[in-house]
Amino acid sequence: MSLASLIPATRVYPALLPSLLTWSLRYNELYPYCDFFSHIVPTEPGPPRWNAELEAYHRTFDPDIWLVLGRDHDDDTFALRKLRSRSVELKRRKRTKEVDGGASLADLEAAIASIESRLLTRWNRFLGLHEVRQAFLRPLRMMYPGQSQQRLMETVLLAMDFERPLADPRTLWPISMPIPHHLMGERPGRVCIWHAGVDWTKYALPDRPSCDSEAARRRFEPTAAEALEDANDTADSRWLDGTMDDATGPFLLSRTNGARSSGFLPAFTGLFHRRHAQAA
Repeated sequence: MSLASLIPATRVYPALLPSLLTWSLRYNELYPYCDFFSHIVPTEPGPPRWNAELEAYHRTFDPDIWLVLGRDHDDDTFALRKLRSRSVELKRRKRTKEVDGGASLADLEAAIASIESRLLTRWNRFLGLHEVRQAFLRPLRMMYPGQSQQRLMETVLLAMDFERPLADPRTLWPISMPIPHHLMGERPGRVCIWHAGVDWTKYALPDRPSCDSEAARRRFEPTAAEALEDANDTADSRWLDGTMDDATGPFLLSRTNGARSSGFLPAFTGLFHRRHAQAA
């Protein structure tokens, strides 16, 4: 069994997604509501502090992209759970390869690292914005059943002053998958990943560094030498492609007593293994 056969196909390669969530935004507004990042910032109880500015930026994305990315996320999460179970079983039996032409332990762990990287990169590039919004909406849907997402947001979000996003609502298509035929020409002014000369930094959410966020950035950002060393230790170094330029790469590159653990995603997979409802 080859390493490639262990990794599910993906509709959109996370490494090709533009980085639209700045480090300070993730640190201050998103990471506190995901247990996966509790080693960087303490997890806060209760629903996220969603606001009108975050909602305005979320609405610049075409809502169909969340369905596509959500399916990739769920496929990766399901595959990751199965691979980790197989890896644990081999270790329990003190074997290095499954019987009857199955996968080797080395290939299982390389596949686990690759899928973990895709999950992490996808979340950090911009899926995390949608995930936190979904967490904010979940209790509201229970309190106000039957209300649309837009109506709920209009009801609970307070007015605030902020600089409006550059993109119009529902015009950003920052994924490599072609636009479905039924959506072609539906929204004028659409900005797509394949358009030449697009400066995606103009569409990123605001960067407002704080002393705490900058200290965390310096602590968790790996050096180039560390990244290359870890890449050489990996059976398939291509899994690093999506994280080398991301400030959260150290989640994959950090060491514990000189060795990387392949089981660093338990909270992440538990929190987000679900079907993603299409945004309103």
